[in-house]
Amino acid sequence: MKNVATVLAGIGLATISVPAAAQNKIQIETQALPVTHIKVHTAKKYADVKSAIESNLNSFDAPMRQLLKDGKVEELRAAAQRGAAVHGLMIHYTAYHGDLLMLNGGKRNLVAYYIGNILSATTMTAIDPAAGLYAPLRMVVYEDASGGTTIEYDKPSTMFGQFHKPGIDTVAKSLDERIANLVRFVSE
Repeated sequence: MKNVATVLAGIGLATISVPAAAQNKIQIETQALPVTHIKVHTAKKYADVKSAIESNLNSFDAPMRQLLKDGKVEELRAAAQRGAAVHGLMIHYTAYHGDLLMLNGGKRNLVAYYIGNILSATTMTAIDPAAGLYAPLRMVVYEDASGGTTIEYDKPSTMFGQFHKPGIDTVAKSLDERIANLVRFVSE
């Protein structure tokens, strides 16, 4: 096996020096991933697309987070099933990137949603904790130059496929369908 300093240099971290005694305690692996990126353009106005997403997806909200904190498993499971009933997805977080552009001198109609299904996510992370890197999924929505809207996301099965685990693959393919159906629904 290569020493850690050689591996770190290979990923652009050559400035880190690792003492010889520590080299046997650290293992770093790298893997290039082929990810399918989806970009959907619609003539539909940004405000309409954003509204359609937010009115058709429930949120993983404060009451659900309290159930989680309190360890109320069955109540949380029921709330998650109800919350994801329409498209099989919920909004976990919303990142207001367009508003943050004020830091660069202006604003833009641009938002990123962290969406998913906590029941699907826990199925995958129970199989491999690293699946949590991609659950919840990310989807960016922004007004494009033509006055329409662009929606972009990475196809779930191509991100989760790196784990090579049938249980994760099955859920990821289901997420492919769910997010594609949602995007189609809000874009029409």
